[in-house]
Amino acid sequence: MSDVTMPESCEPGDGCWEVRPAGQAVPVVACIPHGGRDFPAELASDLAVPPDTLWSDWLTCELYEFLPSLGVTTIVTAFSRYVADPNRDPAGDQHGSFWSSVVPAQTPEGQQVYHRPLSAAEISHRLRLAHRPFHRALDAAIARILGRFGRVLLLDLHSFGLPLPADVILGDQHGTTASPQTVALLETAFAANGFNVRRNDRFAGGWTVRRFAGEPRVDAVQIELNQRRYLNLDGDPYPAEPPPGHFAATSRLLRTTFAEDVIPQLLAA
Repeated sequence: MSDVTMPESCEPGDGCWEVRPAGQAVPVVACIPHGGRDFPAELASDLAVPPDTLWSDWLTCELYEFLPSLGVTTIVTAFSRYVADPNRDPAGDQHGSFWSSVVPAQTPEGQQVYHRPLSAAEISHRLRLAHRPFHRALDAAIARILGRFGRVLLLDLHSFGLPLPADVILGDQHGTTASPQTVALLETAFAANGFNVRRNDRFAGGWTVRRFAGEPRVDAVQIELNQRRYLNLDGDPYPAEPPPGHFAATSRLLRTTFAEDVIPQLLAA
């Protein structure tokens, strides 16, 4: 892994939401909304499950540690998605399904996360703590990069453990959040490095990429990476953290994909 260290904890305003490029910036902003694990103790008293079982996109921050060294501005959060999910619409479902709520009340299997429903005030506090700062940092980074380049590629980075027949799933909301040329560039780059790629299969892009639909200078693409490429899921360790599998090799392939087949093409455009 590189020597870029992701933050261990985040509080609004302390500057740890953004990892700036190690050198010259390129026209790419990445965000990792589900890589955090922290669940503040003051929010945990009503949990019906141990906070360390509230899984995230396992090791995604670590997997993509190389991005700042390539000039990519990266937005991260140390907070668990169960505090507030940055990839959910804060004006939508507030406190229910894992798959749609901004503050999930259930795990993916339907297990209740809390002993009682959270109040509107508690949900609002969590949005101020973990949701709004993430998107303020993301918007500020995109605006800054657009001040230097004509276009910016936003990569919304996730992973999945579902048994789907793909290594990488690109989500552009069926052609509404990114140009066809940009999505084709990503698809070709991943395929050239041995990844089986599909588009909009099960994961067409969450709220983060959807809110950039229609932005003429932003190509927003959700990238879902199959966890079987870098974790050992054979023992079905859920809800514990799975052991690493081909972690180092996959991270190197991802670095090559962006360093040799994506970023040079964007800079030449």
